[in-house]
Amino acid sequence: MKIIIADYNPLWPVTFLKERHIIESALNGLHPVIEHIGSTSVPGLGAKPIIDILVGLENETQLEDSIPPMINMGYVYFKKYNPVMPYRRFFVRLTPAKGRVIPDTIDAQHDIVGGADFTALTNVHVIVKDTYHFKRHIALRDYLKAHPDVRDEYDALKRGLSQVEFKDGLAYNDAKDSFVKQTGRDAVSWVERTHAN
Repeated sequence: MKIIIADYNPLWPVTFLKERHIIESALNGLHPVIEHIGSTSVPGLGAKPIIDILVGLENETQLEDSIPPMINMGYVYFKKYNPVMPYRRFFVRLTPAKGRVIPDTIDAQHDIVGGADFTALTNVHVIVKDTYHFKRHIALRDYLKAHPDVRDEYDALKRGLSQVEFKDGLAYNDAKDSFVKQTGRDAVSWVERTHAN
């Protein structure tokens, strides 16, 4: 499969606001902090047209508490990623491929592939707020906004990768992983220096 990278769309922040309202309704008892992250949150950056949302909760026990209300609001819970990222609960608002029925929870035994079995519309990453992983998502977004040269380098990388055939979206993510991790480290250092002054 090839990954589609769309030009930046000014409607992406509008979609985020709609999704934020739904998530606030679902998790209102948990007092979430909700941020637009990822490439769709950076003006001028091309992206897969999937809105990435970061939800920060107070503590780890609330991660499990988030699952039933998010499923009730129509998100699919990707439990299969918990062993790799135990600090996160991951949800997707999606449209199933024609004739495909997607369960409300996807675990390791499910052979379901994004792009083939469904189209993702929104990815929601639920994490404990103020942890390293929470802060790095915010830092990367803000760093790319403040550094157009790095944003453009990232845009060029993604557009180049969009010409490659990948097994799935995870293989695409792996292909840009080293850039994202290094830029993430640079972003966290930049935020620390900026706030130190």
